[in-house]
Amino acid sequence: MNCHIKHILLVFCLLTVFTASGQKANPDKLIESILESHLDKIEAGTDVALIVEDLEYFLDNPININSTSPGELARLYLLNEVQIRLLMAYISAYGPVLSLFELKSIDGFSSELLQKMQHFIEIGPANAEHLPFKEQFKQADHQLLLRSVGNLQKARGYQTKDDGTIPYEGNRFRYYLRYNFLLSDKVSFGITAEKDPGESFFSGSNKNGFDYYSGHMSFKLNKTFENISLGDYLVRAGQGLVLWQGYTTGKSENVLGILKTGQGVRGYTSVDENFYFRGAATSIKFGASAVSFFYSKKNADGNLVFSDSLATHFSSLQTSGYHRTSSEITDEKTINFTNAGGFFTHHFKHLKIGATFVYQHFNKPFIRSTQLYNQFRFTGTENYTAGVDYLLNRNKFVLFGEAAFSKSKGKAITQGLILHLNDQLGFSTLFRHFDKDYHAFWANTMAEGSTISNESGLYFGMRFLPARSIILSAYSDIYQSQWFNYSTAGPAHSWDIFTQAEFQLSQKLNVYLRFKNEEKEQKFKANSRYINLPERVQKTRLHVQFQASETVLLKTRAEHAGYNGQVNENGFLIFQDIQFAPKQLPVKLAARLAWFNTDGYNSRIYAYENDVLYAFSIPAYYGEGFRTYLNLKIEATKKMECWLKLADTFWIDRETISSGYNEISGKHKTELKIQLRLKF
Repeated sequence: MNCHIKHILLVFCLLTVFTASGQKANPDKLIESILESHLDKIEAGTDVALIVEDLEYFLDNPININSTSPGELARLYLLNEVQIRLLMAYISAYGPVLSLFELKSIDGFSSELLQKMQHFIEIGPANAEHLPFKEQFKQADHQLLLRSVGNLQKARGYQTKDDGTIPYEGNRFRYYLRYNFLLSDKVSFGITAEKDPGESFFSGSNKNGFDYYSGHMSFKLNKTFENISLGDYLVRAGQGLVLWQGYTTGKSENVLGILKTGQGVRGYTSVDENFYFRGAATSIKFGASAVSFFYSKKNADGNLVFSDSLATHFSSLQTSGYHRTSSEITDEKTINFTNAGGFFTHHFKHLKIGATFVYQHFNKPFIRSTQLYNQFRFTGTENYTAGVDYLLNRNKFVLFGEAAFSKSKGKAITQGLILHLNDQLGFSTLFRHFDKDYHAFWANTMAEGSTISNESGLYFGMRFLPARSIILSAYSDIYQSQWFNYSTAGPAHSWDIFTQAEFQLSQKLNVYLRFKNEEKEQKFKANSRYINLPERVQKTRLHVQFQASETVLLKTRAEHAGYNGQVNENGFLIFQDIQFAPKQLPVKLAARLAWFNTDGYNSRIYAYENDVLYAFSIPAYYGEGFRTYLNLKIEATKKMECWLKLADTFWIDRETISSGYNEISGKHKTELKIQLRLKF
């Protein structure tokens, strides 16, 4: 057995001997549970680091519930827009809140929600004395984050070929640097830099150091000019049919969480190199109305097509962010992309209405390949998309929706309803329809496809608490496409169903049982032609979480995946997690031992992993083998924290891992992460 696995197994044995008395829920574990409730699996590039940034900030700087704003409350990721408006209306009507559990009288504020909120809010005077700006500046939050990540084994792309060349320009490590300055909601400033594995560093095509640089500055002038942003920023408006950048809620165990709570304009701190704006934006508020404007101009990676050595157009945008090989470097920043627009909102007593407009322009024509699935997709140099949205809140129900159209005259609509009959029973439903020729580059709403086009669907969700210690959740989603997709040979029908029963057996023991079924029509080759055939994936999970002591948390999971298509596959995953946080030492440990055995990639199983701060890992378990990891956090001082994560996957059923330039010889893939954070 490899020495890495032996060392981690030894740590498991040592940690299990520590015990202590019971304790209240750890806020760090609460943040992790909020993340897991939002995400079934985190896609590459998803900027969920914003969630952790906000929640961690409010742990140290709780929101004064009596002198807050809707925008600040939205950053808790616990309240939807209706709950925020109800809370603000309650304070306006009845005066300052005197006790957290006074909020129990507001519709939708359950005991479970208040228990989560208590870590991030405080009950203070409505007209708290404001410190002079100099004093506020002294109490501002400064952070410097340094991270290095890399695989210990060399992939083929880093090895010398027979002709003496090395495919990847740089080494196999990722370097990450970030500085952030935050002064409440008044001033935010940040710089982010990253070099991906395989990219050069202070050499080759990156003689100025990192491959990617990002910076932003946001500030609030007064109650009228709520936000002025310069540099890189995100914009989120409406229900996402026209413009919603970054993370968005989707189908998950939070079956009632289908309503988007707009956060307007905010600075960009992630390392995804595509889905953000670069330029300037401002948000202006006057009474019950608000308007925001933005302008962005930046370069994007694209595949240029040449005629007589002249680039005539580009055939696709490259979104991987990798610039390792000569071809990837050739595509880097070859397309200039301009975006401009704005959005407007107005609040009535129970109704909010809004409108959003976005204009896009490429400096070269976008002409795709002649594949059938591209027939109705965008081509040309310019596009515009516009939409109107609304949200109506009346007592126990919320109606919301958005309708939009693009330059192509393609249309899109989403219409939802959330019904809270009482604290024990709630329902949600969402209808969506996107024309096959609807073009919206920045759309991001609840849908099955990665692009908001060529899809119609109907979603139903239910949450039921039959007893104090039991939560039953379920959703069903039926959807279809009107035209070919990349993975289909024609119009296709699909259906998802999800059920979960969660049992809080005691203050220390929590168990849930989950079943998920996905049935799709997918493209398969039969008799020298492609046809649609049914494909089904069923997953069953049993998860047990036990707070063994004040210092030890145990998590045990068993999961089965069944795949039925042209072939049948089965997959199994069993893991044991342990998290250890001794009271006497400034150390936190998280470790896992997992065994997996699947017949192939179609029966893969995903599982969230504890990781270093602002980094996320949900690997796909497939094949047969073991995965172990050890994540160590050391709080050296109040102002310095260190992380070390060592993760190893050992495959029994293969001698090589991955393919192409990412191929590794052997049975092991070992990743090392080192991170340092300074707070001052």
